[in-house]
Amino acid sequence: MSSQDMSCPTSTNFVLTNWAKIYHTNPELYFQPRNVDELRGIVRKANESGKTITVVGGANSPNDICKTEEWLISLDKMKKVNNFEMSKDKTYADVTVEAGITLEELNDYCFKKYDYVLQNLASIACQSVAGAISTGTHGSSPYHGLLSSQIVNLTIVNGEGKVLFLDSKNNADVFRASLLSLGKIGIIYNATVRVVPSFNIKSTKEIISFDYLIEKWDTLWTSAEFVRVWWYPYTRKCVLWRGTKTEEHIKERPKGFLGNKFGRLAYESLLWISCALYRPFTPILERFIFRILYGNVGGIGEGSVEVLPSFEGLTMDCLFAQYVDEWAAKLNDGPGLLRSLDNSISKAAKDREFYVHVPMEIRCSNTLLPKKQQNISGRSATSPGPIYGNLISPYLDISFHETAYVPPSEVTNSQLNLFINATIYRPFSYNTPIFNWFRSFENAMSHIGGRPHWAKNFLGPTNLAVQDAPNKEVANKYTRVSFMRGRFQDWYGKDLIQFDEIRRKQDPKNVLLRKNDWAVQNGILEG
Repeated sequence: MSSQDMSCPTSTNFVLTNWAKIYHTNPELYFQPRNVDELRGIVRKANESGKTITVVGGANSPNDICKTEEWLISLDKMKKVNNFEMSKDKTYADVTVEAGITLEELNDYCFKKYDYVLQNLASIACQSVAGAISTGTHGSSPYHGLLSSQIVNLTIVNGEGKVLFLDSKNNADVFRASLLSLGKIGIIYNATVRVVPSFNIKSTKEIISFDYLIEKWDTLWTSAEFVRVWWYPYTRKCVLWRGTKTEEHIKERPKGFLGNKFGRLAYESLLWISCALYRPFTPILERFIFRILYGNVGGIGEGSVEVLPSFEGLTMDCLFAQYVDEWAAKLNDGPGLLRSLDNSISKAAKDREFYVHVPMEIRCSNTLLPKKQQNISGRSATSPGPIYGNLISPYLDISFHETAYVPPSEVTNSQLNLFINATIYRPFSYNTPIFNWFRSFENAMSHIGGRPHWAKNFLGPTNLAVQDAPNKEVANKYTRVSFMRGRFQDWYGKDLIQFDEIRRKQDPKNVLLRKNDWAVQNGILEG
């Protein structure tokens, strides 16, 4: 099989590098189909040739989920907007797009042409629509959940090259699996996304102590429609960010120290020194950067205020290449978890065992879904909460559903999930040690029954994760497939079994699952 045998743009010498530059992969063939016929042709050829296919979106994930030595497909030439249909009362619109379009591009198109926007966003929005759906992307809100809850329908090409239309009534089981598929059910090439009239975000940043965060835990997370906390452990302080929808005019604040090239270069250089030359410098540096960024920001009721378009208000600058280990847990378990992490971080710094980078981002999400669509009559652009595209929870949703859905006005911590990440920067692509910190972090998350985020780093067979393990015995423990397999089976039980049964029906020859696939290495699926 050669590149000349295919009608779509094909390369034999392409090297994929993910955003954080953690891994590189050189596939045998790299395809950029321009339409569904070319996409189906690639899948049929793979079946005939005994090859496997991996699909890459924006390559934003820090893990190697898209790494392959066989065939790699990018949908970056499939970005058309096919249809935009408003509801009769204009409270929402359903926009059908080719799934290679990024969230940012989709939001920009809807805003500029129709004055509509995506309902909720993660911290970044450069993911493709297909990639964001497939990995369980979420934001930070007591009212909003997974991005997949905004999806009305999907169209996929399965592992046999067949086209399937999926929604709550058509192929509902395949739809449920495809709403968080890890790319293993089929290739999403069309998606209909529910968007809403545009709104601005009025946000406040307030400096609080770590102790205040714990003390006010029960009420803090439901105090606004959008809430997140940036924790700076070495300062014993946090930044509380809260946002609400508004029609107020834009009011931007100056970008600050990290908003210019000099500031970013200076910080990254100091990070490199703290990682590569003298690691005990890390706490000093992190206290310094906190003072630079937030020294003039007040506390509760005295913080900084900003009004931005929803896109700019909900997304953030992730600064530098990084490893990210993110897990979900029940929000009510947060205070005990944070005290445990705080103790571990303090002790590790004292013993010079490991150091952490900041901020540690703490978020909440409400992934519970009502049994039927809610009454949205009389709703305005600033009404709180989502307008769901579907009411189906994915099989592989990492969050917990132990209580029933309640409307936004009745939400408490019991309905919410905690998402917390451990970030380690890679200044100038330096491989900063992560093993001891990530092991400590994951032990604490495991102790409260947490689960890892699909699109992030977590300890397992990833060589970069165990390169600084203290000895081969410990490293081998974390590179055995059995270490993670039993955990995934415990976490997902029947849902994982049902997911795999659907996967096998849609991809009987394992065209979308390599023998050494990321999902196989981590014990999620069997090749």
